[in-house]
Amino acid sequence: MDDQGSEKVKPTLVARLGKNHFHGKLPELGIEFSNFLKHCRYSEEAMLRQLRRSLHTDIPSSYMENIIDGVVPAIGVDVLMEKDAYTVKLSDNTRPDATVLCKCIVLENKKLQLYKAGFVLPRVELNQVRQMVIDVSCLDKNLDLRLMLCFRKILTALTEEEMNNVRDLINSAVLDSYMKGGLRWPLGEEASSGGRYSVIWVWHAVTKAYKSSSFRLKARDADRYDFRTATGETTREIYLKLKRIVSEMQASSFIG
Repeated sequence: MDDQGSEKVKPTLVARLGKNHFHGKLPELGIEFSNFLKHCRYSEEAMLRQLRRSLHTDIPSSYMENIIDGVVPAIGVDVLMEKDAYTVKLSDNTRPDATVLCKCIVLENKKLQLYKAGFVLPRVELNQVRQMVIDVSCLDKNLDLRLMLCFRKILTALTEEEMNNVRDLINSAVLDSYMKGGLRWPLGEEASSGGRYSVIWVWHAVTKAYKSSSFRLKARDADRYDFRTATGETTREIYLKLKRIVSEMQASSFIG
């Protein structure tokens, strides 16, 4: 986890709530999952291990309210911030393994503006690597749990010319509440700049963040759109960033 020259390594350990969705057929029986319980007596655990799964992170509004109004006051965390922001992710045709991440706020004239939040933005980062993903199916509960350890490598800042190209692309975005992700680009203009950068993903999120000495809790309403697949989704999410564990892991790696 050491930083490597011009690259900054950023590890993150996250616990996310959601509902595991299972896909595929069981090879022993050759039947669809929906008919499985009618035809076999296997344990639930053995059955689930044989299927592909994905975590759907959208949670009920009642659960979100319980977290904010009940859990947060009870555990004594501090209110960190409430933020309404857009994130635009760009591909760079000169670096196929990297993306440019742009976090933005909305000005009074309804235009986007890049902003700084602990690091210079926009920033170039290599594609995220998941070192560990553990999905816990809570069969007697309404929600399941995912624990994920991932790494990002943040590269050196952009040149002034690169920054100008990115700014031009961000400044030309149009707020549109009817579009998935909340953004579009004017008709006749592609969501690209200079043939080098192209918009591949946009995300509008309203986030309430809380912190303690060991973790950061975030509750957010998110609206995403993926330009590559032309698919979008809106979700209501809760997740924890486990800061203390990451700090201890980093300290152990330096000692080792």
